[in-house]
Amino acid sequence: PNIMPNIEYKKRLEEQIRLIETVTTKYPITFIEGDYDNNLFLEQVKGLEKEPEGSTRCFKCYQLRLSTTAQLASTSNYDYFTTTLTVSPYKNANKINEIGKTLEKKYNIKYLYSDFKKRNGYKESIKLSEKYNLYRQQYCGCQFTPKEVK
Repeated sequence: PNIMPNIEYKKRLEEQIRLIETVTTKYPITFIEGDYDNNLFLEQVKGLEKEPEGSTRCFKCYQLRLSTTAQLASTSNYDYFTTTLTVSPYKNANKINEIGKTLEKKYNIKYLYSDFKKRNGYKESIKLSEKYNLYRQQYCGCQFTPKEVK
């Protein structure tokens, strides 16, 4: 909901769609594009703009992303919701899973606990990116990520 600049958002969106169209799966994958709402993100992190990467600002972002996912999963009668955020070595999987468990109760939908970076998950994600020639972003997408990372 808050990837900046918009050209970066579009690039990631197009890559996701391309991957879904390219990969062969046992079950069909349906792509659902969420609402793009950077203003909502800015409201959530007001006063935290100068916080370092991995701080409360990031936790608010996780909360926003997971809450939106849980709501959609619940209203669509899915069995579970989860996130791929935990594949990143820069994301706090414990905090993400804690938020997921809280939202599980709030929206009455099971959260699939994950830490996809474990058991070489991050390395595997790199291999898959190479196999499918995927664009790999260099930052989370937040406009407050240090400029030198972008």
